[in-house]
Amino acid sequence: MKRIGFLFFLLGFSFAFPQTVDGDGNIQISSRKYLKPRPNADRLQGWYISGNNSLQFNQAAFSNWIAGGVNSYSLTANIDYEFNLTSGRHIWDNRVLLNYGVLRNEGEDYRKSNDVIDLTSSYGYEFIRHFYLAASANFKTQFSEGFDYNVIDSATGDFKKISNLMAPGYLSFGVGVDYKPNENLQVNFHPLTSKFTFVRDKSLQYEGNFGLKEDGATYVYEFGAFLGARYKINLWENISYDNRLGIYTNYLRSPLNMDVAYQGVLDMKVNSFISAQATINLFYDEDQVKKTQLKQTLGVGLTYRFNNSEKLKQKEINLPPPPTLEDLNEALIKAQDAVQTANLKLQEAEQKLKEATEDQELIEETIEETIEEIESTSDIE
Repeated sequence: MKRIGFLFFLLGFSFAFPQTVDGDGNIQISSRKYLKPRPNADRLQGWYISGNNSLQFNQAAFSNWIAGGVNSYSLTANIDYEFNLTSGRHIWDNRVLLNYGVLRNEGEDYRKSNDVIDLTSSYGYEFIRHFYLAASANFKTQFSEGFDYNVIDSATGDFKKISNLMAPGYLSFGVGVDYKPNENLQVNFHPLTSKFTFVRDKSLQYEGNFGLKEDGATYVYEFGAFLGARYKINLWENISYDNRLGIYTNYLRSPLNMDVAYQGVLDMKVNSFISAQATINLFYDEDQVKKTQLKQTLGVGLTYRFNNSEKLKQKEINLPPPPTLEDLNEALIKAQDAVQTANLKLQEAEQKLKEATEDQELIEETIEETIEEIESTSDIE
């Protein structure tokens, strides 16, 4: 049985790698069989680096305006960087998203209008075209204190504090499968995901806040599944919409009560340095509040974008592979076929021209004979 198995192995090997011997006795291997296509053909090999920096300003001013209004202005800074490495079947994607904004209404102090720290790192190995065995990590928090300006804290007499740096702070690790056919679309399913919610501000460490189980607790641990997606589409020239969706369910407690987060960014580019941007954020987490949270912003400001895609395209590994001997032979055969077809068409055209010329001569002879007959008839009369 071993000998038979070995024989079948040799036969299979010979069919997989056909070889021939040239006139000099050298072994020739079919280059088309041996050549492997470049993996991740839809992603450029090497480090892809892109950045989007924007500074948005909004202002409203009123003077003797009968309808009324409050003088106000706001300023928001946004940083969105991506550092993505593609090496063969391995990919490593990293994203840094930082937002901070302040606003001031006449008669009030400065207040925070936007505050986001969002860091993501994901590694994947392509096992099937566009599908990756993946592991990822995500960290989210904010820069500074946040307040509910509709509620006064009876203990301090100030506005009620509801958040701070690392209060909450979210850290998650997950493993699963990613689908990434191109830079504008990805779907992530990580059925094994650990999530930590940190509350480092002592004034916010009380039972029930951000899911804390008791007063003085500093973190909450969850273990569950994560389903995420991102899709970026160009609606019109210089107008794009970037969608991000994340759904998390906790296996350990109320798995049907899922955390859902959605972000949509509409980017309208005026020119290389000016753009308008509208964002919408929807978030539901019953550990925070049993209502859907909504945040919407709209602003016009300065923008600076950059990426190194053109430079990457010039790298040798990203250039089209040189033609193989089989490619050249196929091109030669196609050229010969084209020449033969052209010759046949030329012969047909020459034949038609010859026939047309003979017809023309016949017509001219007929006309001449007719004229002669008419002339002779006229002479007789």
